[in-house]
Amino acid sequence: MFLQMKTTLLYIAMMLALIVSSCSKILDTTPQDFVSPVNYYNTESELQSALAGVYDRLGDNRLYSQGMSCYMVFSDEFFMKNQTSGMNANIVDASTLELNRHWETLYTGIERANMLLENIDKAVKVTAEKRNEIKGQALFLRAYYYFMLTDEFGGVPLKLQSSKSPEEPPLPGTPVKDLYERIVTDMKQAESLVKSVSDYGYNTRITKTTVQGILARVYLTMAGAPLNDVAKYADARAYAEKVMLSGLHSLNPDFKQIYINHVQEIFDTKESMWEVEFKGVNQGEIQEGGMIGSYNGITCGNIELGYGYDYVHATAKLYNAYANGDQRRDWTVAPYRYVTSGQTAVRTNWAADQIYDRSNGKWRREYELLLPRNQNYTGTNWPLLRYADVLLMFAEADNYTNNGPSANAYKAINMVRRRGYGKDVLVPDVAADAAANLSQQDFLDLIRNERLRELAFEGIRKHDLVRWGIYPSVMQTQAREYQTNMPTALKDAAVAQAQRVTDRAVLFPIPNSELAVNPNIKQNTGW
Repeated sequence: MFLQMKTTLLYIAMMLALIVSSCSKILDTTPQDFVSPVNYYNTESELQSALAGVYDRLGDNRLYSQGMSCYMVFSDEFFMKNQTSGMNANIVDASTLELNRHWETLYTGIERANMLLENIDKAVKVTAEKRNEIKGQALFLRAYYYFMLTDEFGGVPLKLQSSKSPEEPPLPGTPVKDLYERIVTDMKQAESLVKSVSDYGYNTRITKTTVQGILARVYLTMAGAPLNDVAKYADARAYAEKVMLSGLHSLNPDFKQIYINHVQEIFDTKESMWEVEFKGVNQGEIQEGGMIGSYNGITCGNIELGYGYDYVHATAKLYNAYANGDQRRDWTVAPYRYVTSGQTAVRTNWAADQIYDRSNGKWRREYELLLPRNQNYTGTNWPLLRYADVLLMFAEADNYTNNGPSANAYKAINMVRRRGYGKDVLVPDVAADAAANLSQQDFLDLIRNERLRELAFEGIRKHDLVRWGIYPSVMQTQAREYQTNMPTALKDAAVAQAQRVTDRAVLFPIPNSELAVNPNIKQNTGW
């Protein structure tokens, strides 16, 4: 963070030089020459350009374009095939480049938000309503970046003003409890300022129900490890219920269509409440493509069909978590790959026992509309919050606050399950519905497995395992499972990846880029 303090003017220039496209996006600005805050932030277009700079960091490779779909979020749902070096192999220390860039990207987003928030009221000719709308989004994004940092690194420095001088003293780490209190404060203020999703018709801006859904996630996190503030379960339930009662969201009746929409850049604001939007294939001036579907997609060596690196593979635990009739399994875990020979590739089904050979199947490049395809980059959007997640968060929080699941908790989880089985979400179904009269612990176990089934490969599983306080133990169990049951050709790398998740891995190390300039911060335990 404090490396960035010394280069504030550079970041201002970077922020104002964003080039973007598509009228439906937040990133709808034109390039700017170098300017300083003194003569900027005066018009609505300048405020929108500054806000675009805050949003922009979400699409970085070390965030949601790549890292947060695989090597930043190792869990029991996937392993990285035959990866034995670097972060792809879960080898991490304070010098790891991807980790340093991840930290710097988040603090760059925070710095940009601070600059916007400090200068927004200079735009006196912009209506108060419009300034509040922009302010709410910037407040939320700053809080979200701090949520990510706290979740991943623990007690990080809390910086709420932009850098004015390279001589500013570096800040120490802030206690996790205090960080979460600030995150909640900013998000609640944002809730009162931002607009409804119905005012946009797309889901790449922060809206009121987005804030409410993420607040439910924040409160569930506070209720779990490391704070274990169980009173926050009631708050999580209340905020998830706000979303449910809004009438603005519902489940897409077709599970696979959620991901086809992501690939085809179709906005479904009912199910997908917040997405990182990517555009094009990173060619020419506009650099907005992501790597969703290529870095973490179905194995394919042919660019025309949609190249897929042979990295992210499903675990048997994930595959076997789906019962007969659950249609999510063969969409989430691809039942085929493309066998490439020369310039041709043939779609080939896996044998029934070839479970560990199967890739993430959610974002299938065969559905891309923009041709010709690019080997690395796609316009596929990344889901940050889905309505199904809100329903499952409600059910989990309700189960705790009521010392067992209420009828409303059953209704919420059964809606998700029925959709997974291709059923009407409001009609009871013997095959899909959860067993009745479960104890509080049994219902929690059901929730944990349902979140695995529903949200697989969406970057949430590690976060869940950490807040439940079971991340190291689950991953050590995975290592033993790999050792016993995985094919020999895949075993050694996968076992080593899982074995590296020990108690210290609950938090990442503070990166060297921060330690080198900040004598007031301490390294995390074990690193």
